[in-house]
Amino acid sequence: MQLRTWDRLKLAEFFTPIDIESILKIPLCTRQQEDFWAWHFDSKGVFSVRSAYRMLVTYKEHATAFFEHSASGSDTRAEQKEWLGIWKLEIPSKIRVFLWRLFRHSLPTGDVRYRRNVAAQSSCTICGAQDSWKHALFECNLARCVWALEDTEVTEHLASVMEEEGRRWWVAAGEALPRPVMVRVAVTMWAIWYARRKAIFEESYQSPLSTHCFIDRFVADLELPLGDGQTCKEAPDGSLHRRE
Repeated sequence: MQLRTWDRLKLAEFFTPIDIESILKIPLCTRQQEDFWAWHFDSKGVFSVRSAYRMLVTYKEHATAFFEHSASGSDTRAEQKEWLGIWKLEIPSKIRVFLWRLFRHSLPTGDVRYRRNVAAQSSCTICGAQDSWKHALFECNLARCVWALEDTEVTEHLASVMEEEGRRWWVAAGEALPRPVMVRVAVTMWAIWYARRKAIFEESYQSPLSTHCFIDRFVADLELPLGDGQTCKEAPDGSLHRRE
């Protein structure tokens, strides 16, 4: 019987180490037939929005149960706690997914796209500087103008965090900021990413003030927990009002 193995050099050329580790776990078929794309979460291998939604819901439930009940080393438990903190954050699922992609280093920034050979260069499409998740969300002119309208103490704290990995940066930033503030940080990052994609792919540019006002309205519609079964709602001026 002919044994087949993955071409590690080719994998290293196109994928990140995290992706390579997952790919190597996939068994290769020994039959002589052409490969084809298949969606793992559907019995027929066909992708649909419905099957993707079921997958996300199931993954969230399983991840929560696993992180709460699994026993492992202290470092692993700490990392699991960090991931669980994302899924328990009081934000819409689309922003959780955005954070998940940030922490997995899979946001399609210039450096990621260049490393995966889907872009000719790794520079920022908007300003021309070297692109990265931190550049796109904080350092690019588009992002800087939005953050300039946020609370100065918060932005100075975020700028002081030197971690280069997205997940570690988030954990370090959140150690000194209350959860409602981190919710607003998450919404702001997501709004900047959305505005950036609109500018790049649709040539639709919105002013920093428009993005800031959108963030105000979005956060004001979120009910943020205070504990003891109580919640608060953020007003447009940033103040929090208790709700029983």
